[in-house]
Amino acid sequence: MRRKKKPDEHENLERWLITYSDLITLLLAFFIMMYTFSKHDSEKYKELAGHLKSIFTGGSGVAAAGAATGNVPFNVSLKKPGSADDVKERLEEEIRKLADTDALGKKISVITDERGIVIRVLDEAFFDLGKADLKPGAKRTLDTIAPVISAANNPLRVEGHTDNMPISTSEFRSNWELSVRRATEVVRYLIEKHDLSPRRISAVGYAEYHPVAPNDTAENRSRNRRIEIIVSRSVTDDQKK
Repeated sequence: MRRKKKPDEHENLERWLITYSDLITLLLAFFIMMYTFSKHDSEKYKELAGHLKSIFTGGSGVAAAGAATGNVPFNVSLKKPGSADDVKERLEEEIRKLADTDALGKKISVITDERGIVIRVLDEAFFDLGKADLKPGAKRTLDTIAPVISAANNPLRVEGHTDNMPISTSEFRSNWELSVRRATEVVRYLIEKHDLSPRRISAVGYAEYHPVAPNDTAENRSRNRRIEIIVSRSVTDDQKK
């Protein structure tokens, strides 16, 4: 009696789905972990995200864990030999000299945050209340710091900030107009008097919406009225050429 032939066994062409589903499960677990870190421990999340960026970009990423303390390094391109720390130290030294000879110098500080090196100037050092014309002392200050920020070939951004007190004049209908105009005046002076390339500098106004202190006292409101000149972290393609 002949035995029946067993049907030919066919290769399972769908085995790749098992591997694919495992990969999707791992990715889901990874994003859940990242989301949990971001909600419960923002500093660890920033540090982890920075390390992952460094891995995937071949070491060019920067962990942001130390941003608030000013300890985060960043890429800086200099026309002369030096580093980001050199730029910050030179700015601090020039502003110390300025403070010794001019009371306005005491209203200027240099910090480092997630944006880069920040020169923070209280508005009364540069402008009269509710005005956007640079004072003579403001021009002297810009003359002092311009050579230093010019040496760092990173993009520059000038930010204008106000307090939350409303303004409505024939010149400025709101704090938006005032903050933008003040930032623009600083940019214009740096371009016209110090030959900074318009390609690497920009102006932006935030009105009262990026305060550094609650607008609950006259002293705090004066801290919020400020100009910030920022040496940005990254070097654009234009600056690399």
